[in-house]
Amino acid sequence: MKAYCTRNNILVTESTLRIFKKEIFSIPFDGNCDARCKPTYYVSIAVFLQHLICSATVSRNTRKRARFEGNRKWTYSVPFPYSLGDRVAPAVFRQTRELPFERALEKIEQAGLIKIIRHDHGKHKCREFALSKKFLGALFPRKRKAYLRREDRYTYLTNIYDKRQAPLTMDELLAQAATHTPKARHHVSKRDIPDKPFRERVKQVYNQLELLYINLDALRNYCNRHPSRKNMGYYHNFISHLCDVGVNIVSYCPLVVAYQQSYKTARLGGRSFEVGTGFQYLPKGMKWASLAKGYNYDIKSCQLEILHHELKLIGVSDANLARLETDYISKRLQVREDEVKGFRFATLFSAGYVSLSFKSVTRKRLNKLLGLKKAKQVLQRWNKLMEPLREDLKELIDHYLSTGKRNRYGLCVRNAVGQNFNCTWKNISLRKKLQSQQMRRKLLSHMLQGLESRAVYDYVALHTGVCALEHDGFISLHELRGNVWQHPFLRIVMKNSA
Repeated sequence: MKAYCTRNNILVTESTLRIFKKEIFSIPFDGNCDARCKPTYYVSIAVFLQHLICSATVSRNTRKRARFEGNRKWTYSVPFPYSLGDRVAPAVFRQTRELPFERALEKIEQAGLIKIIRHDHGKHKCREFALSKKFLGALFPRKRKAYLRREDRYTYLTNIYDKRQAPLTMDELLAQAATHTPKARHHVSKRDIPDKPFRERVKQVYNQLELLYINLDALRNYCNRHPSRKNMGYYHNFISHLCDVGVNIVSYCPLVVAYQQSYKTARLGGRSFEVGTGFQYLPKGMKWASLAKGYNYDIKSCQLEILHHELKLIGVSDANLARLETDYISKRLQVREDEVKGFRFATLFSAGYVSLSFKSVTRKRLNKLLGLKKAKQVLQRWNKLMEPLREDLKELIDHYLSTGKRNRYGLCVRNAVGQNFNCTWKNISLRKKLQSQQMRRKLLSHMLQGLESRAVYDYVALHTGVCALEHDGFISLHELRGNVWQHPFLRIVMKNSA
């Protein structure tokens, strides 16, 4: 394994850092040298000692191979190759003749912090170092597990010059975030979106988006009502995201902020995803609890309506799509209606095929609900019932393949938003070929999601007031009235509002 050095890897308390700094700065620095070299000198020592602390207290494999097994005064030894030390801690490892000051390695040993286990040239082994247990005891007076449970560890051990600020309250963090104007950083370069028609379309859409309003007090109240480690993780990541991108503070009571979302597009289908852990990243309950202003609109039965339309266009009856209706799936699979959506899309985007593998999400869910034996029987029956629909989807995919064009990479099919799907190669540089059935499933998803995305993009590009994109809908700052939404066969419904 390649040698490495841990950096910014140990979170410690303020008292631990104070003791560590006292020991480090007690190591003398060459007074004949330019004082501007001091930071480099002491940072190298801090990085070196932190790596030894981490390795000598955690790694069991290193302990088994240590040449010095330790005693009451010293820990077991850990290796530190010169080539690595020359790169990460030059003031400690380089020869004095190569530095403008005397190197620190021997001075650290004289201070009693380390014990040097000399080279073994015959066995081609590098130098190893043992740490003083007195030094470790001063830094971490309690047992390791007890220390790791402490909640006042917020600074890194290498933060000897106090570059890392102390913990701030959420109000202080947002006040800092409000000092820089929210600015979108969409991923719309030629490298991110190679297809020019699709790139120009999403640029126009993203330029129309307005600030999204978030009620942080309401979000905090929701997390207090639903306390769980998962919700708190989402909450902290979302607050960190707001602090990174910048916000406008709209009101303090309640605490409402507005920020500009940044988007990137999927490589397949044309959907837009928010960059980072923003609003779109939150679970459904947290999203709609925190929305301070706006109305969420979704396309009603989006994928089924698109399939109805696409099958009619090629002259295939859409009667078999009734097998994907909520009542039908709930009755046949014996699952609750709120779980039907997952089974519908699992069947649809696998082109009508039903997997009996234990690794499939559908199988795992049914195993929990019905048991192993019953789940297998239900899926076998479901697979049989999907045969007519599978033939319909096969004809639709063949039609999509017939519309493709050949280029130097093979057959490419363009969807409704102008994004190409390469049917021949998954990774051109590695020449890794897609399996035929896998390619057909991906192509179906690509085309259906393209029609869904076009419906949303066309509306957003021509209307103001939209502040966020969802996969099959959007959030508008004002309620839509009259015939504002004009689409030949898709309809929208309001799902949530502030």
